[in-house]
Order: sequence, then C-alpha cells, then structure tokens
Amino acid sequence: MVFIFHRGARISSHHLFLTLGDWLIIVLAQLGAVFLRLGFGVGAEYLADNWGALTSAVLIYMLVFYAGGMYEPPTRSRQIDFDFLPLVVTAIAAGITGLILYTRPQMTLGRGIWAISSVLILWLAYALRRLSMALVRRGLFLKQAMLLCDHPDRAEDLLRLIQGTPAALYSVTGLITCGAVPASAYAVDVPVLGTADDLGRLIDTHSVSAILLSVSPMRSHELLSRLRPLRYAGVELLDYVALSEELAQEIPLAHINDEWLMTVALNSSVVQIRKIKRAMDILISVLGLIPGIPLILLAGILIKLTSPGPVIYRQTRVGQGGQAYTLYKLRTMRADSETHGPIWAQSRDVRVTRIGYFLRKWRIDELPQLFNIFKGEMSLVGPRPERPEFTAKLAVFIPFYNERHLVQPGLTGWAQIRYPYAASFEAAARKLQFDLYYIKNMSFLLDVSILLRTFKTILVGLRHEDDSFLAVDDRLEDLMKTSAPDESAPPSEGGPA
Repeated sequence: MVFIFHRGARISSHHLFLTLGDWLIIVLAQLGAVFLRLGFGVGAEYLADNWGALTSAVLIYMLVFYAGGMYEPPTRSRQIDFDFLPLVVTAIAAGITGLILYTRPQMTLGRGIWAISSVLILWLAYALRRLSMALVRRGLFLKQAMLLCDHPDRAEDLLRLIQGTPAALYSVTGLITCGAVPASAYAVDVPVLGTADDLGRLIDTHSVSAILLSVSPMRSHELLSRLRPLRYAGVELLDYVALSEELAQEIPLAHINDEWLMTVALNSSVVQIRKIKRAMDILISVLGLIPGIPLILLAGILIKLTSPGPVIYRQTRVGQGGQAYTLYKLRTMRADSETHGPIWAQSRDVRVTRIGYFLRKWRIDELPQLFNIFKGEMSLVGPRPERPEFTAKLAVFIPFYNERHLVQPGLTGWAQIRYPYAASFEAAARKLQFDLYYIKNMSFLLDVSILLRTFKTILVGLRHEDDSFLAVDDRLEDLMKTSAPDESAPPSEGGPA
C-alpha cells in the first residue's frame, strides 16, 4: 500500500502575510494614485463614480500576482528571478488592467491614475517581499519540525532538500531515529533527540507542528499506528515526495513507483478537467489565430527572404496515448539542419537562423501550433511533445517517461517555464519530474498560472544553466542506469528541445 502525503489547500502564515499585504498595497496604491492626481475633494468624487473600475483593477492584480508566482518561495538559483519578479508580474498586471478597462467605456481609469498606481504597486510589492525575507531570516513564519528517519542517507537527502530553498519555512528542531541503525551513525547538522518510542513526548516538548518522514516503505507501515493520532492532533506529515512538491513543484523519480502513480490516478479529477481544458483550448486557439495569422504571414515573408527552404516546418511528434501526429512550426533552422538524421536541439543551437533566433525568443515560431490545438491534437498546457526517435530512447533510459503521454501535449507546460531546455538524458529526466507534478496537480487555475508565467518567461527569459532549483537526487542517476539496458548508450548530440 502506498500513502500519498498531501498538504491540501492550507495556507501558510508566510503566504497569508504576502497575500494580505499585496491586497492592502494594491488598494492603497489605487487610493493614493487618485488623491495624488486629483486631490482629496475631486478624488473622493472620482472614487464614487469609478469604484467598479478600481475594484476590478484590484481583482486583476491579485489574480495575476497569484498566477505569476509571487507567492512561491525563492530558491538560491532563482534569486535573480525573484528580484525581477515584482517588476515583470506588475507590468503584466498593469497591461492586462489597462487592456480590459480601456476597452470598456463604462469602466475606465485615467491614464495618470493607472500609471501612478502601477509604480506604487511595483515599489511596495518589491519592498514587501524584501521585508518578508528579512522576517524569515529572523525566524518568523518558520514551522518547527522534526525529522523521523531510519537511515543516515535518507536524513541527509531530506535536509539537503530543505537547505536548497532559502525560504523553506521549516526549522528542523532535531532528528528522531527508528530502526536498527544506531544514532551515532547520523552525521547530520541537527541533534538526535530520541527514538520513535519518544515521538509523542518530543512533539509536546519542542512544540513541533510538522513531522518530516524519511523512512523505508516497510518502516512506514510499522509507524502508522503512531502517526495517525498525530495527524488528528493537527501535526503535519510530509514525506520526501510531498516536500519536493511543496518546495520545488516537481515529483522526484527516484522516490516513486507504479503503485504511487496508480494511487495518484485514482485520486485525480482528470476527466472533468479535460472537458474544461478542451473548451478553453478551442476558445483561445480561435481568439489567438485572429492576431496570429497576420504575424505568421509576416514571419513567413521574413523567413523566405533570409533563408532558403519552406516557411512551415512539419514534424512528427508523439501525442496522447503514444499516437503520432504532425506538428506545425515556423521554420527557425537552416533547411539542411538534419541532413544526417534527427539531432536534439540545444539552448544555443548554431543551426538557428538569424530571424529564427528572434522567432524563438518571442515564441512566434509556435503560433502555427494553434491549428494543432484547434484540431484537438494538442492542448494549450501540457507536457511538450517529443519526436518518436527521441521518445523511444528516452523511455528506455528514464523510468516512467511514458507517463507524460497519458495527457495531451501542450504548447507550453510546467516543465517549460521551470526547465526550458534539456541537453542530456539527466536533464530530460528532470523535466519529466516537472511534467509529473503537472499531471498530478492538473487544474484550471494551474493552467492559467502556467500561461501567465509563459508570458513572464518570454519577457525575462530563463537561463538553462540557472534553472536547477534543487540539487538533483543522487539516486536518480542510479535509477536511470538500472532502467537502461547495458548495451545501450545515449547519443552524443545533446538533449531534446
């Protein structure tokens, strides 16, 4: 039996602090912009006449802030992205606010008020996040946790996972051991407090609100009778997989099996979500083709003028259920780029043409895939489709790789905004961990969040060398070796696009 540890919809105190703080900032910024622009007398009249537009602006900002990742804890490798996040997300929110409100004559904001409020929101949202990080470093918002473990390696893995996130919001008070391994074998940075027999007493003594569980499946069965009362008492229980979901938004391949995946499938509401996704796909693909067709025509002319070859590049990709289909893209590489057979794309591919570089940077080359989406071969959001030649090789070396074919491939996806290029089998496995997270947590709100963050990624980019959020589990490489036959060897061309 596999146990899925799930945190549910509980909101941490840090998340609540940022959410309420942003709401207050946006409201005060709107009010401040009105009074700075018009004065108190005229400003009060303006507020009474335009309260609907101002309220709509607050709601738009809060939605974009949530979808844009403003409430996710930063990691060491995302610190630069964290610094620029308020700028990018506020710019997107301000653009959406202006677009929506200015296209409705009955709900308009003055340009000066719109501009002043945007600047105030940007500055205050950035300052709020700096303040929150300073408070976290002083110990505020941290949950007191104990690590329950039956082997030193497992303890090190879990501690490394927490230490890889500056704002993990867990303070590990100590270690509780269980099993035959002596306490002296645990060479970790936290004190050994006792054994599993002392669990209840230690929780009360140290005011612990979370137990981080890192034990073998056999040992977890033995602990059920002790853990169940703690859960009913309000103690949070998290294993390595659940903690990875919370801190890195990925599913670690080395810590799951077929039974775990089956349990996730049984608990999923994917049938209802697929209907909502299909309706959204049809609507957005039709709306997107209205401005998209002129852009495709303009890009096609530039492609034809700058390099010989066809404008539209057709390529076979693997879709849902492993079925092959023809994917359409604007050609961004030289026409002879694969004269010697399929070669995996690189983050800085020398085969890309001059105009192709800009088409890729701004994702214009992907616009023809709106036709694939309209036809039902793809979705707006999902795992990126791979070519059959590479899928066959990747499925041999990477465990559970074919799980990504259980849902429709997407124009963009969770893996693309977190890990845009995969230049090796190990990197492809890392992308799969993000794809599995999406499959497990697939929802309408997650899709909206991914679409908005795709715009953010287009604006600021995501460097390939900087997007490894946490250290890759050492056991992943061993797992891939045991999954692949000895006579096979990975090709040397690089990683999949």
